[in-house]
Amino acid sequence: MESHDHEQLVPLDGSRRSFLGVLLGLASTFVGVLLAIPVLRYIFYPVTASAEDSNWVEVGSLASVSDVQTPLRRTLDLKQRDGWLETASQPIVYIIKEGGQLKALSAICTHLGCTVPWDPGRNEFVCPCHGGTYSADGTHISGPPRRSLDSLETKVTGGNLMVKYQYFRPDVPYKEVIS
Repeated sequence: MESHDHEQLVPLDGSRRSFLGVLLGLASTFVGVLLAIPVLRYIFYPVTASAEDSNWVEVGSLASVSDVQTPLRRTLDLKQRDGWLETASQPIVYIIKEGGQLKALSAICTHLGCTVPWDPGRNEFVCPCHGGTYSADGTHISGPPRRSLDSLETKVTGGNLMVKYQYFRPDVPYKEVIS
């Protein structure tokens, strides 16, 4: 008889098979979590993003606006972020001096949102849409608007006048911020 040295394959017992299964499961879970993190950050970015102080916009140097006698028109370069979408707009504000203090007024009519120009001949703001009028300090004089022009927060930073631009709900008797 011939004697053969055969390598005998030893079947894995249950404990070894379970250990390898658990190890493979943990490795797969780890890889899955690593791949999921960027996807979850992208999906939840609008919720978790910190609020930016981007509504503060420079109007001009304090020296260029401090001697204002009549409402001074300024166009702002505003960038707003809503989730992933960034939009640029150029709203108009008027800088006035009231009681020795600089004040900014939104040029949006409080009736239906038209842009209200300053009329130097009449010495008042006149809405071209429905004829609403406002005094030089933004106070409602006549017409369909139910409140005065909306004032905006101002501050001085580094010698520049800054305005916190906001939009307000039109055609209501009180000032209500909408963005």
